[in-house]
Amino acid sequence: MVLSSGVCSADNYVGGIPLTSAHSGTVSGGVYCDSYYGMGDQEAKASNTIEKTFTVPDNANVEWAMLLTNVYCGHMQNNYQGKAKVDFNGKNLGTETLNVPYTYSYNGGNGHVQVNDHVNRVTSDYMMYYDVTGLVKAGKNTAVVKTDPLDSSFDGRIRLVTLVVAYNDGSKKTIWYQVNRGHDADSYYSDDEMNENYIGSTAFQAALPEGSSLTDSKLTLVYQASSDGAYAFNGNALSSGTPQGTFSGSNTWDVKDSLKSSGTNTLTYDRTASFYKNVLGILTAEYTTSSSGDSTDDTPADNTTDNGSAGDTTDDISSDNTTNDTSSDNTTSDVPAGNTTNDTPADNTTDAKFSADLGVQAIKVSHNSAAKAWKNLVNTVNVTVINNGPEKAGSFALELYSEGSLLESKPINGLANGATEAVEFVWKPEDAKNYTLRAVVVPGSTINDANATNNELSKTQEVMHNGYIGDKPLETYLHGTVKGNIIYDYGNSSYVKVSSGDVYTAGHSLSLPEGAIVKYARLYNFWTWSATGSSGVIPSMSLDFAGSSLTPEAEYADQKGWGQYDYPTGTWAYNVTGLVSGSGNYITTVKNTNSDAENSFCIDGIALLVVYEDASGKETQYWINEGCDAVSTMSSSGGLTPDEATVKIAFAGDSIDLGNVDNARLWTTVQSGGHEGIALKFNEMSISGVYDSTPSSNLDIDEARDVTSYLLSQNNEAQIIAPSVTDNSGDYMIPSSAILAVSYKSETTDDTNITDDTNVTDDTNVTDGTNVTDDTNVTDGTNVTNDTNVTNDTNVTNDTNVTNDTNVTNDTNVTDDTNVTDGTNVTDGTNVTIDTNVTIDTNVTDNTNVTDDTNMKDDTNVTLKVNIIPVISLTVSPDSLDFGTVSPGTPSESLPLALKNNGGISIKVTAEVHDQENGPFATGLLLDQNIWSNYSKVLAAESAETSQAQLDLPLNYSSTGQFQGTLSLWAEAA
Repeated sequence: MVLSSGVCSADNYVGGIPLTSAHSGTVSGGVYCDSYYGMGDQEAKASNTIEKTFTVPDNANVEWAMLLTNVYCGHMQNNYQGKAKVDFNGKNLGTETLNVPYTYSYNGGNGHVQVNDHVNRVTSDYMMYYDVTGLVKAGKNTAVVKTDPLDSSFDGRIRLVTLVVAYNDGSKKTIWYQVNRGHDADSYYSDDEMNENYIGSTAFQAALPEGSSLTDSKLTLVYQASSDGAYAFNGNALSSGTPQGTFSGSNTWDVKDSLKSSGTNTLTYDRTASFYKNVLGILTAEYTTSSSGDSTDDTPADNTTDNGSAGDTTDDISSDNTTNDTSSDNTTSDVPAGNTTNDTPADNTTDAKFSADLGVQAIKVSHNSAAKAWKNLVNTVNVTVINNGPEKAGSFALELYSEGSLLESKPINGLANGATEAVEFVWKPEDAKNYTLRAVVVPGSTINDANATNNELSKTQEVMHNGYIGDKPLETYLHGTVKGNIIYDYGNSSYVKVSSGDVYTAGHSLSLPEGAIVKYARLYNFWTWSATGSSGVIPSMSLDFAGSSLTPEAEYADQKGWGQYDYPTGTWAYNVTGLVSGSGNYITTVKNTNSDAENSFCIDGIALLVVYEDASGKETQYWINEGCDAVSTMSSSGGLTPDEATVKIAFAGDSIDLGNVDNARLWTTVQSGGHEGIALKFNEMSISGVYDSTPSSNLDIDEARDVTSYLLSQNNEAQIIAPSVTDNSGDYMIPSSAILAVSYKSETTDDTNITDDTNVTDDTNVTDGTNVTDDTNVTDGTNVTNDTNVTNDTNVTNDTNVTNDTNVTNDTNVTDDTNVTDGTNVTDGTNVTIDTNVTIDTNVTDNTNVTDDTNMKDDTNVTLKVNIIPVISLTVSPDSLDFGTVSPGTPSESLPLALKNNGGISIKVTAEVHDQENGPFATGLLLDQNIWSNYSKVLAAESAETSQAQLDLPLNYSSTGQFQGTLSLWAEAA
């Protein structure tokens, strides 16, 4: 894609006023420029007065002078109202009322607000400028700027006070100058929201006399930003410096070698941090002229008339035709003999030669909205080219090289004088290392580019691996078939921070069918945010399960691998097959064994998986996949898209008999889920909203989802896809486990597993009638040798001599149950007045019409139920806070945090902030109007309260841009 822009473009998101000429001329002395750079020494939301003394050279005779000042209102769009009084050398220049709102261009604004003919507003700043030519004097001059708030929100700090003076001093020097003024903003918004890489530019139209000799040239720039910009002059890179003030500074460069004595000289500027403004540019050129043999000024020695030769009939042509574009037999201006058009060789009548100085201005690398380059991902390289003139360029090529190898060549046609174009290339580097990118302009045969020094530009670009891509699929740990079922249980586990020496405890209560045999058992420890201080580390922990100390059978981990908050997260799996024998309570304890007091990790939860055999169960084919793949699409994740942040889960292996499938169920576990935009795909199924913080946002489990309709005979695949950054700011998540279980219908061979045996007239001598589901109205069931697990044996008239009638579920209206040898586990013997849930009824000779069976041992089981609430349980909503745009010294609006104690005792809640060093949240997050580190709140059992969160940064806070952090709220017994 090729994007074109002219010199006077602006940031299309926030707006701005590009720099244009305020004054130009020629003087003998020079151009004086000095500034006061604010704001850290002032108080916000108060009256401020800045007095600045400027010392102009003693022998200066002022030709032109301008005073410029800039006042910060406190918000980029809101109408915070105040006033500014500006005096110079004792004279009041104006008392300005600053009370207009501002609207971004992206939202329909005009790009700036013109308050009056000398005051404008761009985003949060009011600029005021005054002609003080008649007030400036040689020596000391004093400017006084005073601001006063008209409401409680107006900031009123003074960013900048600058005086520019063009003066003569009686010397014999000749200095041409041009002063450009503007209020041009460059923000990250245009990059992030519009995918436009704005590079500002301003043009200086030099007009040195022909034949003059350049002796010196200086370029001065005054800007407003906390970080200096990136610059180029006529395509040649300029060095950057450090701001002299909190949010302002200036640079002066020697540009003699880059100056064009006539025509357009272009300065380009680009932000290096989130926000940047350029307000003033001054270009000077000192030169001399030769007077030998001249009869008039600025005339070559052999000319006899002003700007003309004796034999010529037009200006600027000497008798021996030594000027540009002229041959010896010319009869018209700048045209060789025999030609009828300008700038055309004598033997050429068609192809025009364009005189254009082409340059490579900038190389910017990005991945979507982030200024990063990622290994094995498609990145964008934007190369900006400029035509420094003097004419429109014809066709030429732009080539991009990586490590000396050509990536691509793109054609460019008809670039206007002074215009720029951003040319987009794609780049997919294969290694994480520093690369050298080189962009080269290749002028076509129709272009005369006399200055080849700016035809190429190189850039060293760091390429990193982004750990937030979906690059670690959940692999199959175990695949098999069992006649039975699967249990996946998270027990009472919850999210807890575990500091050095602390112990975490979780319990699981298993209930397996009677007679079930555990085939496999596996324990999962889901952990995250493991760090010592601010450095991410793999955790040091010990784990006990059911009284036994265990080491992980498999360890899975992932982490970002770059930037802030580079903390690992993981899934550790333990083989507990020999420790799970059946139903019961199983306790897990995890201890942080790191001795460093600054070390901690967090447990998202503990899950227990059991595969068991059950004689009454169905044949079930299962896949158990596990791992850890941290993915993210949040704005701090390097510009990743949902496609790049997708975790794949393959269920390969044996074919599935689709014709005999009863049902298929899918379990998936996502650490740090809790975002309804997360998508779950299973073959052709695609749904969102399944990760709804159940049982919690830290351990989000989608349990036993029915996927029968989407099942394939083989090569089934699930995908968990992070939401787009435009969907509620994207999400960070860690898919960690997936289980697919496919159950089959019952078989019918050898009268086994008969579903319905209704109205069988004579079932005599059935050798094995196991698992007969319904044997209703069997007339004569004499001599049934083994009738185990008969589900319903209703109205059996004569069940004489049943040898083994174990596990008869319903033996209603048995007329004569004589000589039952073993009638164990008769679940329902209706018409027995009190025979509830008889577990053992062995060797009952005659159990006909028993009125009261109260005194029979082990004859009554009471079912027990209880709902136990946790001792300590805290929930907080919402799970994210956005403070919007905040200015230092101006508190954000308060945002509510709802806290609920779900436990059975009173708790004390304290806070911890995870932020970068000197980050905004660690510095200025207030909870209930106190700094977060002093926050403490007591909640009674099963009660709820609301706290207020606010961000209030100090006046001298210097960082700008977008930031993210984490607030952790900890609960302990009060």
